[in-house]
Amino acid sequence: MDELGSVLLAAMRADMDRVGAIAHNVANVSTAGFKRVFSMAGGPGEPLLQPDRRQGALSRTGSPLDVAMEGRGFLAVEGQPLLSRGGMLRRDDQGRLVFAGSGLPVAGEEGALLLQAGAFRIDASGALFQGERRVGRLRQVQPAPDTRLEAVGNGLYRFHGGVDEVGHEGQGRFRQGFLEMSNVNASTEMVALVATTRHFESLQKVLHGLDALHDRTLRTLGEF
Repeated sequence: MDELGSVLLAAMRADMDRVGAIAHNVANVSTAGFKRVFSMAGGPGEPLLQPDRRQGALSRTGSPLDVAMEGRGFLAVEGQPLLSRGGMLRRDDQGRLVFAGSGLPVAGEEGALLLQAGAFRIDASGALFQGERRVGRLRQVQPAPDTRLEAVGNGLYRFHGGVDEVGHEGQGRFRQGFLEMSNVNASTEMVALVATTRHFESLQKVLHGLDALHDRTLRTLGEF
């Protein structure tokens, strides 16, 4: 295939990657803490899906096991290179505070967070209390500027690179009894889907025309 045909095929593959990202966004429009993703060229293999880190709206749930973050930062998974903005939590059978969707332990500043039976509260700084006893504090991190985040499902992102601890002065504010909603706008995604589909179809027509031109050229040359 000539250079123009290769360029057209690359553009069509990019459109298909964009459609895949749009479908992923629409499927997660109601997923708490989900960040809209967009496709980036990443060389051979799977496209890179990078999250749009803008804040989603907060919704009051009243559940003590829900916690939202206002401002910068991510919650961390204990012992794994995973981050999340989704604050739907639960206690597992070991008494650990874990992410509800994945069952992975939420990281505290000093390791996993262990809770006794009974009520607990989370203050604006992320400190956990049972009665007057301080249990620990949610670890809050911020990806370094050159760190890439890869969406892996259940509102989790695998980070490739480094993360920085968010200092107390620069940290976001925690809101117990709230969830951060997805920052996906379904209407915007549908408009993007229509535009991307039309662009793909126009490239497809050009490619078909190019193939037809090549066929005519070969037939003409064969007559000599």
